[in-house]
Amino acid sequence: MKRANSYTRARLLAVGFMMCGLASGCSPSIPSPAPPAQTTTPHTPEPAAVGAFQPTPCVDPQVTLPAETPVNNPDGQPPPQPTTPEDLGPPLVEDLESLERLHPTYPVWVDKKNRSVVMQGEVCQREVPLELFACTRNSKEHESVVVIDTKAYVVHAGLLAVGAEPGAPVRFSPEFAPARGTEIDVTVAYKDEQGEIRRARAQDWICHIDTEKPMEYPWVFAGSQMLTDEQTGRQYYQADGEGDLICVSNFPSAVLDIPARSSTDSSALLFKANPEKVPARGTPVTIILTPRLQPQETPGQDKPPQQPSHASEGQNS
Repeated sequence: MKRANSYTRARLLAVGFMMCGLASGCSPSIPSPAPPAQTTTPHTPEPAAVGAFQPTPCVDPQVTLPAETPVNNPDGQPPPQPTTPEDLGPPLVEDLESLERLHPTYPVWVDKKNRSVVMQGEVCQREVPLELFACTRNSKEHESVVVIDTKAYVVHAGLLAVGAEPGAPVRFSPEFAPARGTEIDVTVAYKDEQGEIRRARAQDWICHIDTEKPMEYPWVFAGSQMLTDEQTGRQYYQADGEGDLICVSNFPSAVLDIPARSSTDSSALLFKANPEKVPARGTPVTIILTPRLQPQETPGQDKPPQQPSHASEGQNS
């Protein structure tokens, strides 16, 4: 019962994030939000419990975003048109019954059985220098491998539900300190031209620009940060404004970042997409985020007395 309640709390947390732009499970340094300004636009209702996969349109009724002009498309072709969950198909996981949807609109689920967060997206670039592995829609598709129709706060809430602990985003002053937090394994799954399901580490879709070798760094749950709009005084989750979901360059707004120095300067980027591994643009992709938890960190269970660590969390390396 405790575990089931943890996922229910995650859905409530996602709805709370949506209503006031803050989840109480964020970094302890984040202040409490001011009450949200009254609006005439009705908020999206809390989702009902979901068992089997139930696709819904990926459109946020509260947000209207302008179309962006695509850049850095090496083949000179426009990017694939945005898809709907029906186009993407069900998540490529073994047990759809174990998925519980976190939001009525966005394709993000908690896998209760495997303690993972599952997301549906599509390939947006495969031959460009990278600042991110995955971004949110209408943000940084020109420098990401995968785009996902979600808000970053939903992913944050899902990671909290499966036991991940946000650490802190990268810091550049007074001296460099890399992002830290629970280490997160990122797995991708897609169907090849023959319809066979292929799985890989996300790192294998990324390589060093200089050496062509796969990226060796893990990702950690940095957790982005809350900022205050100077004009309205309202707080917002920075990753939702920037689109920085899974980064390979260091951004203070990143939900997931690598725990090593990696420039955001376009002339000094370290990584690029690996076209030998990344499937065609527009290919539906399931991304699975699995925290590397210590045995006592199982969500919904009381923690036993401290034991020696047998699993690593994010390292400051």
